[in-house]
Amino acid sequence: MKDCILFLPGRCRTKHIPYYRKLARGKFKVAVDGGYRFLRTCSLTPDLLIGDLDSVKRHEIKSLKRTRVLSYPVAKDKTDTQLALEYCCDACAKNIDIVQPAINEPDHFTANLLLLTIRFRHGRHSEQLCVRIVNHRSEIRCLKDDSLTLRQARGERVSVIPLSQEITLSCSGTAFDVERLKVHRGMTVSTRNRIIADEAVIAVGGEALLFRLFPPGKRPSTFCGSHDS
Repeated sequence: MKDCILFLPGRCRTKHIPYYRKLARGKFKVAVDGGYRFLRTCSLTPDLLIGDLDSVKRHEIKSLKRTRVLSYPVAKDKTDTQLALEYCCDACAKNIDIVQPAINEPDHFTANLLLLTIRFRHGRHSEQLCVRIVNHRSEIRCLKDDSLTLRQARGERVSVIPLSQEITLSCSGTAFDVERLKVHRGMTVSTRNRIIADEAVIAVGGEALLFRLFPPGKRPSTFCGSHDS
């Protein structure tokens, strides 16, 4: 298994369906519980349905003839999203897109952000993973002592939120270029920087979340490349 895409619960507007269909093309499609309806809205059939399935009706499950179904108890120690992500990691996936069209429940969204750190703690090959949360307006990744080159990125906005107690941040191609700026966790100096060149480079010493916000009419890449978008 090389490329996986996880569909989380959320509403999808008709005009965005072509983007999500393109995003899912050629990937192992995972419906995370209520994300099944998101997939069906896009006229896509999941390869796997996983979770406690409290948001999927019984007749919907029975109608899935070519879909593997993994059901878990409602009372459990992991969220449905974590179960799905670990399934893909155990299957040696290289690129994992987590499609979350909206924040919805803020506690689950925050937990999903922290799940992006799985590439640094799940098995000996996990750091080779590319994992991101993506929708038609934004993408979120986790960087640890690493850099990311953003191509054809003029007009986008980037925010870097420290997870470590302190990070060093370098940016080029942005409105506020910096070189090894020290940013402590809880500081907001590294939010909403605007990219003013066709190519920008973001480098982080330590561990941080990188938010990439796209201008109207532009969509995130359909490929979750580890060092290039």
